Amino acid sequence: MGRRFSSKTSFFPGLLLVLILALTLVINTNPIGFSKNALFRVKTPEIILEVPGRLAWAGGDTYYNYYKGNLKKMQQNGRVVWNTTPEDNLLWMGPEGLIYTRGNSICVSDVNGKQIYEKPDFLEELQILCIQKQYLLLSGKIRGTEYAVLLNELGDIVWQVPLQGSIISGSVHVRGIYTALNLIDDKAVSRMVVVGPTGEILWNETPSNLVYQVKAVHEGIAAIVTDRAFLMDIKGRHLWEYRFEGQVLRGDIGNDGFITVVVREMTGQLSQDTRPKIIILSPNGNIVCSYSLDKTPNLVNKSEDFLYIVDDYGIMVLSQEGLLVSNIKLKGIKELALTKSNHIIAVQGDKSSLLQNSGGR
Repeated sequence: MGRRFSSKTSFFPGLLLVLILALTLVINTNPIGFSKNALFRVKTPEIILEVPGRLAWAGGDTYYNYYKGNLKKMQQNGRVVWNTTPEDNLLWMGPEGLIYTRGNSICVSDVNGKQIYEKPDFLEELQILCIQKQYLLLSGKIRGTEYAVLLNELGDIVWQVPLQGSIISGSVHVRGIYTALNLIDDKAVSRMVVVGPTGEILWNETPSNLVYQVKAVHEGIAAIVTDRAFLMDIKGRHLWEYRFEGQVLRGDIGNDGFITVVVREMTGQLSQDTRPKIIILSPNGNIVCSYSLDKTPNLVNKSEDFLYIVDDYGIMVLSQEGLLVSNIKLKGIKELALTKSNHIIAVQGDKSSLLQNSGGR
């Protein structure tokens, strides 16, 4: 009798284990990105301003609007402060001012359109990589050679460095003490280069996989590659690394060092189906949260304490801890920008909308 009783008691824990495993597999195949919580938080956008062309923040409650060669600075209520038709090519507009190019020359103006400096015959194929307070990071060519160039607020050259390959992106530390560059060569091999405050190469690394993003943050150099995210110091030593189980589809690194990625992962251990999964990592490499999404987002933007996920139907706003704050319905968003005044700029092809960011308070 005693042996029969022991056999029954060992059977029930085994059955319970099977049930738990089955439940786990079911849970892993159900996306929770648009859960009941998400459905209850769906809202129509509160559009403050809508204009044709591109809209950019100019600081405070003012904005730039560029459309068919005409540039306006306007207030949030739509009142035009000034209106001009620049002869030069408008390359960038933002709260730091306006940047134009004319051939190989570059001209920088303040927010009122007054010229600060001009550098004639400067760089061929000039591109803006990063604007970080008083620093302007550029790429371009001099006599056919690729260069990275760092300028200060007066237009003086802090350093210029020749590099092999094409510069894809770059980021400057807030104090200009180091700069991270992402390059690719003619064989599609990625390379990361870190430049010191006087233009010296601190380290040069070729990861085994394609580099999606690299950024100079307070703790060091943060990077997202095809299968992992990691942080390195300015001497090239790995401080931490987090490997993903699937391939990276989208990602963004915040100024605060938080890393957000969307990866394609299997829906369960017994399934070959895949589903996008969002993962948020803290500045020290710990996972903050992760969960499945219904569909692959088009854009991921980490700004301040919030995360903005854009798909074909609108914007999901998440807290830094991964909690859903709001779900804004707005189709056709191609670009997204955030302002310090708690507004969202959504560029939708041939028009732009200024939205109230009710979730990002």
